[in-house]
Amino acid sequence: MSKLIGDQLPDDLYQRLLGNDLEQSGEKVILLATVDDGGWPHLAMLSYFEVIAKDRRNLRLATYKGSRTTRNMQANGKATVSIVDERSAYYVKGNVEEIAREMECSPQNSKLNLRVEQVLADAANEEFEPGAYVASGVTYKNPGRNQQLQTAREVLRELVEDRLNK
Repeated sequence: MSKLIGDQLPDDLYQRLLGNDLEQSGEKVILLATVDDGGWPHLAMLSYFEVIAKDRRNLRLATYKGSRTTRNMQANGKATVSIVDERSAYYVKGNVEEIAREMECSPQNSKLNLRVEQVLADAANEEFEPGAYVASGVTYKNPGRNQQLQTAREVLRELVEDRLNK
């Protein structure tokens, strides 16, 4: 059952989203939910290579610039980021604003800011499911991981920069 915990990232989630441990988090998926023009939820899979905390109230996102996900956020300015891992699940809801249509280091991506409005923590209800917990999050494998790590560092660095890109 999810529970509202505030309007900013809690310590453990903030630390996880600072981009300091890409080797450890590099195969973990972050789910991004938007709403399409028909009112349907639309899910996309990102990674810790495309999401970083600028501070406790702002997440920066790199999404494919022409994707349905990016168009949904441009159209209605709303998104939910789901971070699920062993023994933890967070849903971060926020208002999204495009900062740059095209990133310099990764021209296929747009640079967006999600202003945190609500953070919810989810866990099993001990009364009804004693001892139950989330065993793991979603993961993926990339055979080009070493090259991907270098690119990720560049993307994350650009995401937290404040200069405006054209």
